[in-house]
Amino acid sequence: MSTRTLNVDPFEIIQSIDEPLFVLNEKYAVVFGNRAFDQTFGVNRADIEGRSVYEIGNGILNIPVIRQTLESLKNAGNEVKHFEVEIPIPQGKKTFIVKAGVMRRYGSSNEDQILVRFEDISDQLAAEISIREKNAAILELSTPITKIWDEILVLPMIGTLDAERANKMIEQLLDAISRERARSIIMDGTGITHIDEMVATHIIKATTAVKLLGSQVIMTGVKPEVAMMMVKLGIDLKDIVTRATLQEGVQYALDSRGYMVVSKSSIMSEEQTFQTAAPRQNGQSAKPTIRIVNPYREP
Repeated sequence: MSTRTLNVDPFEIIQSIDEPLFVLNEKYAVVFGNRAFDQTFGVNRADIEGRSVYEIGNGILNIPVIRQTLESLKNAGNEVKHFEVEIPIPQGKKTFIVKAGVMRRYGSSNEDQILVRFEDISDQLAAEISIREKNAAILELSTPITKIWDEILVLPMIGTLDAERANKMIEQLLDAISRERARSIIMDGTGITHIDEMVATHIIKATTAVKLLGSQVIMTGVKPEVAMMMVKLGIDLKDIVTRATLQEGVQYALDSRGYMVVSKSSIMSEEQTFQTAAPRQNGQSAKPTIRIVNPYREP
């Protein structure tokens, strides 16, 4: 039985690969580069073969992380090094995952050579950034903080409150308190659709953070299941003002800021109007009408 030997030139295989790659000798001179490398980096193979890799394209690969990686391969054995790097190619800046490893040169020579391969992940990174920005925008919209009067903010807690959204809620609330110099914060739980131990814990974390800034916390719309969960967890609410409805919470906040509500309209779909007697100024008593925007309305 005869045996047939199939001779395959590894450089032909390299040439057929769609991703840019090249082969270097021990002095980091280019031995071979495939067509994809020529096209990506805007070079001609005939012009770069035999030249230092750091001279390619006016030095676009003369980057510290590339130098360090190639140097480290001298004692790396069969280990493949990989890293992420941004390279200013002719089409613009692109981000690559670069993989480099030592290989034995094809043929009679035993000189070690280095194979370097580039994977363009620019589109992937752009998509990930876009997703993060969209998620951040969704979080922003799902945590509406409304200023209803001087020094009074309303935070409607709507839907499911998971850890990520709760942390974002606390961060935005503290920023709003600092920005608006708010003294009374109404946290309304009417819109919470899911309650568990984690949600209750996040609500208390938010109230604690608000109090640390010296602001008053008024909790409204606490559902029976929320109250039961807080009792089960042994959460002490004695330092937190609670009211059954958002309307009652707003009235309490106005009272605590020195406004006396003398009349008010019925709750409307878009806004609610309070007629108040403001504290005396210059011997006269003003009676401004406070128009309270419904924090649950569509923007």
